[in-house]
Amino acid sequence: MSASVAPPVPLVVERAQAEKVVDEVLRQVVYAKDEGALAKAETGALLDQSKTIQRLGGRNDAELVRSEQWVDYLIPTEREQPGYPRSFVAQFRSEDIHNIGKDRAAGLYYFVQEEAGGPWKAAAKSWAPDKPAAQPMPGPGGERLYGNWGFGAFSVRDAPVAAPARDEAGAAVLSPTAAKDREVCGHYAEYLSFTAPDGEPKSEHFVAGKLTSDVVTAYNAEAKVKGWEGLRFRFAFKASGVDLPVLRLADGKALVTCTFTQTARTDSKPGGNWDFSVGGTGPTHLANNHAATLMGGGPDARWTQTTIRRSVTATFEVPARGPSDVVGCNCLNPPVLTADGTPK
Repeated sequence: MSASVAPPVPLVVERAQAEKVVDEVLRQVVYAKDEGALAKAETGALLDQSKTIQRLGGRNDAELVRSEQWVDYLIPTEREQPGYPRSFVAQFRSEDIHNIGKDRAAGLYYFVQEEAGGPWKAAAKSWAPDKPAAQPMPGPGGERLYGNWGFGAFSVRDAPVAAPARDEAGAAVLSPTAAKDREVCGHYAEYLSFTAPDGEPKSEHFVAGKLTSDVVTAYNAEAKVKGWEGLRFRFAFKASGVDLPVLRLADGKALVTCTFTQTARTDSKPGGNWDFSVGGTGPTHLANNHAATLMGGGPDARWTQTTIRRSVTATFEVPARGPSDVVGCNCLNPPVLTADGTPK
């Protein structure tokens, strides 16, 4: 007498349906004429970013993403993700012919369904390296950036992350310690909240590297390079958006993506009476130029204080013990959300 075989556990969404969700969401975003249309396809941080791109008259990269190579779908089972909200991750790879041989990162496109029978919406987009860094190519050329270069391009670390863990049927495995793993979001927000140039690169929560300590150094340097000794640069990060699925990796670590709102305030130090322009160079120069447009004064206008809100997305590799690392982030050029200021 043969042993009975347990029926397979259903996925939160079948792959064929997930493919249709991705195609329909991208189509809706590309052809959205107003914020209401965008809200039918996106939610959370991604919706906030798309609204601003639309106000600025920019090109949403959903049109480009539609033509990318979709390499995998990371879909958990209903046992892994009972109830709602539900989510899955679609992985894609750039087909940019100008970066053949340099493309070592995969895009991570997060989709959520808030309630039974509700629409699936895109909630976040990030990047993570899944191949070793290529040897430097001779001749000119900078670091490979990923995503929408004009509205929040991503940098990735050099070392690849392990492959996502899967069960025997090939379904994505979620981290059993997701709530604890997501604490990295709060740690990063605290880490990047400071008055420049006094940010502290060292942290007990993060290893030193290009998307951790080097980011703090870059924000500190921006204040120093501008030479505005009489100005005060304050950066406040806050985790925002929806909770995204925490994937377990084959090496036992967790892959956590967090979205943040960064509020950057610039004004005179106490007792000062300085004015300044917005835009130019520095790690946030493109977002600053967009902020200048939103404020209506242009890059040469003079201000006595500004408050610029930007959207930051970061993906972390979180071990069971010890410090975490950032594997992909747009923190050096985050897209602007809103901007206001006091003109001179």
